[in-house]
Amino acid sequence: MEKSIPESGNMAGAGVYWRVQPWIHDNPVGFFFREVQGKPLRHIVHEKLTADSWSLDLLGEFKKVLYASESWEGERKSLILRHDTDLISLVELVDGWAEIFTAGNSAEAVERTSAALFKQIESGEETAKVPVTFWAADPDKRPMPFMRRLEAPRWAELSGNYDGNVAKGMERLFALKSCPKARLILWHGQPGTGKTHALRALLREWQSWCDPAFITDAERFVGGAPTYLFQVARFGGGRVGAQASKRSKLIILEDAGELMTTEARAMIGQGLSRLLNLTDGLMGQGLNVMVLITTNEPLSTMHPAVVRPGRCLTEMEFGALSVEAANRWLRANGSDVTVVTPTPLAELYAASSGGEINRGVRNANAV
Repeated sequence: MEKSIPESGNMAGAGVYWRVQPWIHDNPVGFFFREVQGKPLRHIVHEKLTADSWSLDLLGEFKKVLYASESWEGERKSLILRHDTDLISLVELVDGWAEIFTAGNSAEAVERTSAALFKQIESGEETAKVPVTFWAADPDKRPMPFMRRLEAPRWAELSGNYDGNVAKGMERLFALKSCPKARLILWHGQPGTGKTHALRALLREWQSWCDPAFITDAERFVGGAPTYLFQVARFGGGRVGAQASKRSKLIILEDAGELMTTEARAMIGQGLSRLLNLTDGLMGQGLNVMVLITTNEPLSTMHPAVVRPGRCLTEMEFGALSVEAANRWLRANGSDVTVVTPTPLAELYAASSGGEINRGVRNANAV
């Protein structure tokens, strides 16, 4: 009797059968996995790293063994490298990341080829684009990572935007080369005082040793199931275990002040306690994880557990620039406007571009 083919995704026997569309065999991803399963190739090594380009020049000498490639709407490029009859690599380039799969029947050859390809693609240099993992819980409350690369300025380009206390605090953070014992960073100040710009500069300075994780739904991260917190803390970003374990992680909760206030315990239960325990308690043992919280709330509203002595690596207040510093900033940026009261950074940018600001101002050329 003829056996029926199970429907797509249905269990049959010990495996799952999928009805694969014909076109999948014609693209590099489908070709690679068809090779792995069809021959089969017994050993696979997976690596992930940042990539500055998706030009074929990225491959260097490996261009000689390029077998097939495909670009998808300017967002993804897939490359097949045929090293030998039974040794093949798939390189996926997307959002500034390179994902490398190498498969073969010799474990030694697979490891050696994967390492050489990784070394070829890896620039090893600080760049203006910093890899950031954005996290969000889907409708079923499963945490999902989304990897992107963002433009980040050097601190030297921004330091004139801040007063001396912020500049000194940033220099102390820049001096770090690994995760310290105190792991909570608290930045507070009114909107428009430059907290986000400073954060981008910090990510660029730390990119050689620290991976940023930006939480887009802080209320779920803090107030939801603890599995969300652990998944973010342990996420390796596609790196192999040995490499991931050497790096630190910075979990970023932006504009999350309402979750850190004295009323937070009533709103989110034990979530705040778990988050703080990650920075200096048992939950954080063995995890090189720091937490950076930015807030527009005044420090006086923070829960005492957040600001207790010894917990914060650094606590910084971002405020308006003094009259003298603000006018110096305006002159340096080619504006003839003069302010007569302390002014936030956002309003200075507005004034320098011809917009209106809410502070007392006068035109230096006025009679």
